[in-house]
Formats: sequence, structure tokens, C-alpha cells
Amino acid sequence: MILINSILFDFSSHLNNHLIMSKSDQDVRCELSALYRILHMYGMTDLANQCAGARSAEDKDCSFVHPYGMFYEEITASSLVKIDKDGRKINSDGPWLNDGCINLAQWIFNSRSDVNFYVHGHANDVMAVGGTKEGLMYLSQAAVYLNHLIGYIDYEFVEDKDFGKKFENLIGKHDILITRNHGYYTVGKTAAEAFFRAYYLEQACTVQVKNLSMGLSKHEIDKQKAAYFWDNMSNSDDYNYDGKTEWAALLRKLDRENSNYKS
Repeated sequence: MILINSILFDFSSHLNNHLIMSKSDQDVRCELSALYRILHMYGMTDLANQCAGARSAEDKDCSFVHPYGMFYEEITASSLVKIDKDGRKINSDGPWLNDGCINLAQWIFNSRSDVNFYVHGHANDVMAVGGTKEGLMYLSQAAVYLNHLIGYIDYEFVEDKDFGKKFENLIGKHDILITRNHGYYTVGKTAAEAFFRAYYLEQACTVQVKNLSMGLSKHEIDKQKAAYFWDNMSNSDDYNYDGKTEWAALLRKLDRENSNYKS
């Protein structure tokens, strides 16, 4: 337990309450709405483009996406739209949806039974790094966290069946995909895990862009050492690499500043 603003706070209980698998679709709606708001909170947006999605807890073949044209800071639990495994709205009178986000929901959730949330972003620095043959280099601790999870796919504007099969094949092997010259996709068992991967991917790419822009000789972490570091990190009890450590605090921050996300 910890003391916050003179209030005794049961941290472990609050943490666990927000990291158990969602029991109902209302839980999923609230978690996905929170994910959108937290992405906005940290500037991880691109006007009305980009998206996040979540698998239904009550019908694993269905998922939730947001109405196209809504900004992330506008998303509420009730505004999210449920679609089936073929991308069709459960409520045919529902709002306009982004076809790219519908495709992602199908490709990710139909091919990864272990995934419940995803984030798709267009961060400038990820696009910059993705536009190089080298891709993400070992220039930061965040790169050590994530590089073993990353795959790359070439950008194509027309997302036809062939592209969909290629995407499904790659997302089946990787928890992060960088689309060269375009953006990224992170997946996770929880909203916390999908966010953690997105946040630190953006950080790792920003560090790389800044590092290389200085015009000095770079000092890259040896790949074998990076693998050794990650092996130690992943087996350590001192930290969680799935967002578990930070998620409850992010929700408390959101509750203080934008609690209407649950409505």
C-alpha cells in the first residue's frame, strides 16, 4: 500500500483489477476507450487516422473499433462499434468505419488467438526509421526491449487479399510490425501491453533519429549483448515488460483528467 495525496491506496489490488482479462464487453469497451485516451494524452495520434482495436470478451469472433472521423480524445466506451469476424457492423445502422481498421481487426484477431488489443500508429520517427534499410538499431534500452519482437512489411496503399495474407503471416510471427515508410502495429494480450510496445517503439525510433542526426560516430549496442540483456530483463522480477507496472497509474491519471471515457 502507498500514500497518495494523504489517502492510503492499495496499489496491488488496483493494479490487479485492471490487468485481469476483461469479463464482459463493457469491460472491453472501457479498456479500449482508455487506450485511445491514453494514446492522445501522450501525443500518439494523427488527426482522424490511425486506430486501435479490441477483441470482444463475450464473442471471440467479434471486435471493437472506433467511428471514423472521431479524434482519440472524443472516444467513449459507448461510441465504440462492434464488428464480426468478416468486418461487418453488428448494428447495421452504426457510424462510418475506417476500412483499414476493419482490415486490421480481421487480420489480427482472426490469426492471433492470443491477442486481445492492437495499436496502429503513424509516428513520424517510426516512419523515418522504417524508411531505412537498417530499420531499428540497438541505440537505446527501448530497442533492447523490443527489437526481438519486430518484423517489417512494405507499404502498399491498396490492401488487397494478397497483402492481407502477407500481413497475417507476419503478424503471426511478430508482436510488432513496422510498415516501411508508413507506421507501425503493436499487439498485446492486454491494452497495457499493446500500449507499452507502441510507447517504447516510438521512443526507440526517436532516439535513433536524434542520434544519427548529430553527425557523430554512433555507438550501437552489440546484438549478442542486446540478446543477453533482454534475457536478463525478461527473467527479472524487478520490472514488467507488458505495461503492467504503469497501466494502473495511467488509468488513475485518466480518471483525474478525462473520466468521461467510461461513458
